[in-house]
Amino acid sequence: MAAFISNVLQMASRRSSKSSTCSHPRLPPRVEVFDPDGDMLLLVGKQVCTERSCNSAQNKASNAICFHVNSTIIAGASPAFGFVLYSPSAVNASGNSVEWTVRLPEDDPQAMHTIINILYGHFPVTLADEHMHIEQLLNLAILADKYDLVHHFTEWSAQWVQDMEPYWVGRKFVGKSTEDLESLLWIFWVLGHEPLYTYMILQIAFHSELDAAGKLTDPTEQLCFTNEFREVPVPPYAPIEIGHTRIEVLKMIRKHIKATLEEHLHGKRQSVWLRCRRMDGADDGAWRQSILVAFVEMLEAEGIWPLPSAYLLTASPRSLVEIFRVNPSIPAFMHHHDGQFCEPDGTFWERIEKLLREVRFTLPAQSAIHLSEQAVKSGLAGHFKSKGLAIGLDKGHWNVREILEFQEAVATSEHAPSARSQAQS
Repeated sequence: MAAFISNVLQMASRRSSKSSTCSHPRLPPRVEVFDPDGDMLLLVGKQVCTERSCNSAQNKASNAICFHVNSTIIAGASPAFGFVLYSPSAVNASGNSVEWTVRLPEDDPQAMHTIINILYGHFPVTLADEHMHIEQLLNLAILADKYDLVHHFTEWSAQWVQDMEPYWVGRKFVGKSTEDLESLLWIFWVLGHEPLYTYMILQIAFHSELDAAGKLTDPTEQLCFTNEFREVPVPPYAPIEIGHTRIEVLKMIRKHIKATLEEHLHGKRQSVWLRCRRMDGADDGAWRQSILVAFVEMLEAEGIWPLPSAYLLTASPRSLVEIFRVNPSIPAFMHHHDGQFCEPDGTFWERIEKLLREVRFTLPAQSAIHLSEQAVKSGLAGHFKSKGLAIGLDKGHWNVREILEFQEAVATSEHAPSARSQAQS
């Protein structure tokens, strides 16, 4: 076995230097022996250059790992994985017909390490391994989708979803990169978590702008679905879903801006009354006019007056809302009594913030079917069903308020058994 591994590593070193963009030596792959009597070596990842001057970008990735495994256990994980492992690209490294190596240079070696541990029944190796940070789970989800392995995650999928909460619960993404949201979108697409997939679509839509070419971009002027390490995989319908949701939200915000300007403050056309009146009968025309002027000046300063069509707005819905947050003197003017009277009711920003929680997103049939199928594979469907939740995982249409209520109900149900057992004791 030692000679076999040595021959493979030498071959890997030679091939790596030939395919490299530089002539420097490569770090040898670490060897992980899962089965001393195994008949397969999996060489996963790319070998990192030893030269620091040309290695800054490569250092962000893990060095290659050579896994000594039993091909029956690994290839039996899924038909898709077996097809790759038994493909003609598998190389006989020693002349022995029962020993060969397979190279997967584009795959993340640490994620493959977790998958092999799961297949061998060794996961978690330690208690800390049971939990994931976002980059780990993203890499794991990439391989799970590529090789159809998500059905092996049933024991940990619910815990991993919970591990992701610090990356989105209570986070403020105004003026920041949506990198975490984009990674979570892919993770929940693979695990089949419909409410949180929808939440990520809504949040990315809220924060997405248009660049000069008319493409979606985040507030830090990075194209969506890229991060520090790699391009983040994109669910097939996500760009259309995000773009459509962004336009719908902009339409809603524009409608309320227009209504406040033209109807609440300036008066309706073709109406028996010129403008909304105070419920107490006081004359507030001059005061309303001053607010109208301040409102228009604020929009002019932001370059969105006269109000363009929602399709022509390049700003993100969230940045549009932020204009009103930093100008709290603009009141909401809520209508009362058949729309003939209105009073200041909080600020315009508070009003829009509430409306954003009610924006509804209906999943296209293709996305809904995929998420439902993945939820069964990953075990999330069974997990949530066992909790007896009032709202189903595959509802098909959600707003932010319902999504947050769903997550709160899950958290409550997770703690309920321990509370009952304490009460019984």
